[in-house]
Amino acid sequence: MTMPDERARALRFAGELLREMLARDDVPADLKQQARATLRHYPTKEQLKWMIDDVSRAEGTNQCWLAAEQPAAP
Repeated sequence: MTMPDERARALRFAGELLREMLARDDVPADLKQQARATLRHYPTKEQLKWMIDDVSRAEGTNQCWLAAEQPAAP
């Protein structure tokens, strides 16, 4: 079963991936267009935080799933 924090993290990562696709020179124009179209309706970080806060209040937790991931140890 997928937990709310896992869904929120996946949404954050997907948004980061779409923005990275737009910034790269080696991504084909058609994929950039699809990324741009998707991001037009994609929740902002603030909107994601509001959604997460709502879920957290309902579940009685207080964690921020939008925080940056800790880099993996080498």
